[in-house]
Amino acid sequence: MGLSIGNKHLEICVDSENGRLTSLKNRITGDDYLKLDLEYPLYKLSCISLSSGEKVEVVPDRVISVEEIIGDKDTIGESTRSLIIEFESALANETEPVRIHALVRMEIREDDAETLWFLELSNNDERYLIVEILFPCLRGVYLGESWQDDIMIYPHHAGEKTLAPVREYVSERYLGFWRARTKRGEDGVFFREINYCGLASMNWMYYYDDENGLYISSYDRDFTVTGLRVETGGPDSPWMGWAMRKYATVNPGETWNSHPYGVGITTDDWHFGASRYREWIDGVIHMPDNPEYLEDETILNQCYNFKRDGVIYNRFSDIPNMYERGEDEYGMRHMFIASWNRSGFDQDYPEYHPDLELGTCWELADGCRHVNEKGGFVTFYINSRIFHIESDYFETLGKEWAIKDESGRMTYEQYGPHKFVVLCPSNKAWQDYLIDVGSWMVKSYGATGIYLDQLGSAEPFPCYDKNHTHEDIGGFSRGYVRVLRDLLERVRSINPDSFLMIENCGDVYGSYVWGNLTWNGDPYDEFYNLYKYTFPEYVQVNMCNPKRHLTGEDRAKKLHHDLNRALLLGSIFWVGLDKTGNLDDDLHDYLKAAIGFRNRLNPFFKVGRFVDNEDVIEASPGLEVSHWRLKDTGDLYIVVNPSKGAGKHFVVNHPTYEVGDVLTFDIHGNEGFWRYVVAHDVVDICVPDAEVFSVLIFKK
Repeated sequence: MGLSIGNKHLEICVDSENGRLTSLKNRITGDDYLKLDLEYPLYKLSCISLSSGEKVEVVPDRVISVEEIIGDKDTIGESTRSLIIEFESALANETEPVRIHALVRMEIREDDAETLWFLELSNNDERYLIVEILFPCLRGVYLGESWQDDIMIYPHHAGEKTLAPVREYVSERYLGFWRARTKRGEDGVFFREINYCGLASMNWMYYYDDENGLYISSYDRDFTVTGLRVETGGPDSPWMGWAMRKYATVNPGETWNSHPYGVGITTDDWHFGASRYREWIDGVIHMPDNPEYLEDETILNQCYNFKRDGVIYNRFSDIPNMYERGEDEYGMRHMFIASWNRSGFDQDYPEYHPDLELGTCWELADGCRHVNEKGGFVTFYINSRIFHIESDYFETLGKEWAIKDESGRMTYEQYGPHKFVVLCPSNKAWQDYLIDVGSWMVKSYGATGIYLDQLGSAEPFPCYDKNHTHEDIGGFSRGYVRVLRDLLERVRSINPDSFLMIENCGDVYGSYVWGNLTWNGDPYDEFYNLYKYTFPEYVQVNMCNPKRHLTGEDRAKKLHHDLNRALLLGSIFWVGLDKTGNLDDDLHDYLKAAIGFRNRLNPFFKVGRFVDNEDVIEASPGLEVSHWRLKDTGDLYIVVNPSKGAGKHFVVNHPTYEVGDVLTFDIHGNEGFWRYVVAHDVVDICVPDAEVFSVLIFKK
């Protein structure tokens, strides 16, 4: 026996005997997304036994009631209906009752493809402390007749887009994929789980094919550490599953109420999820307010070549020459200085003092002063995450500031030969240190920017250290928000032109930073469009250095790809003179051409908004097209054609305005009015013989 709620978009059915989902149906396409009944519960809890310290799993045991409730009309006149399931719980794989009462509510509006899910937990058992809440749990899904054309959107860093994740997530490239790899659970299920906010840049996921879409999100205004979990049985047992893990404590006698979760059943692709998530978060965060001069920056001179692994490559006295070489070669005004601290790159963190073998404090400040006087500016690298265990201060400050798990253990990470512990950013002592160091670099050395390495890149963790100042175990992201907010306020009081940068992406961090360094690491299904479309205001700095481990055609292809992607997205080029000095003439010419083209596009980026491939109806095979809507001017399309094949075209929706001239300019400086055909409600545009070019449609 079951109970269901639905509207014209969807229907959700729940078994009233065990409270499990029996159907997730798309009423428009007729597809029931639940292809397999895997008898999976709606929630799971991880609890710590207060007597033994053991962590145990608690699951729904007994359904008390299932009922439908009709709600009042909301602010836009739509009435809501809710399906409410009450549970009592038990230890997993055992019949021992646990006095934890749960109430699941699924809320649906009359004309909305998204439902809102809520979980309330009442911990009435004095024996257990709730520390992890996995909800909502969905298993057994694929879309349509086959899983092979399904696409998974995952917010790992700037984004992933994976065709057939049932197969790909169990391949060697994902099983061996560093932090975000696929693992196999004790139940044999393959899963990936990355934590927000950091390794996961946003708090939503999407799964779709040509006709169906599934949206899963967490609308958490507290930015609690959240594990975004995606599961599969692999090709031998094809299905997908999702859940979100909240790290929060619920003591005996306490009640915990979740923020809403979104579950949408649509006929749209991933843009639905991006737009819906952005609509929500606009009420929670604000867009960054950075100095106007940064809008004209297109390239960055990254200098990690002072001291690394005991080898000195440059000294502070070389800064003037390093700056002038970058300005002469590529027109770079922004000098990014790393490997300047004691012992050099990735050593002795967080002892952020100038290395004595590189020169004096005065020489470092004098080098920065030269850059500033020449019309440039300097950003300094600071690692915001780790403490070197070889540091003289590890036994005191390192251990005191470190994140601790439920057993009191520290979390270790290794970079090269050096081992570190991860520090707790929601502990005020470490926060204050970071804020003071960044402020000191601006005040004493003349820095304009401060870069906080790993802040949006590496994984957040819960912290159980009761001596720290955080209110709960899941406050990691809130701690970094305080660092960014207070550091930005402090440095702007010293120099109004100051700004912050972070490694990779985090939506709640983006309010306070100018640049997000999105890097081209291990090969996976990188899809930077995801973050750029959701947050077009956030500036991406894309690594565009040649890859040292590649040679010949592979190296050239990768460099072209990275440069072309940065052009499509309007990103800042991250380029190091020590990386480009040995490029052959063809690659060096292409790098310079890409920089020139990026500069030519910049006036349009300043007045445009990236909308991905919206309005692109058709494009010849091999073309990549991005669309920028320009304020009061028209529309800009950027096209990458790697094969440079002739005879190609792309078709876009006819703009709402009357089309005037169509101007094209390409990466090699060719420019002129171009051929196009207006037919009915579309514009059909021929493709010039260039690897990268733009098409500007002017209003008449």
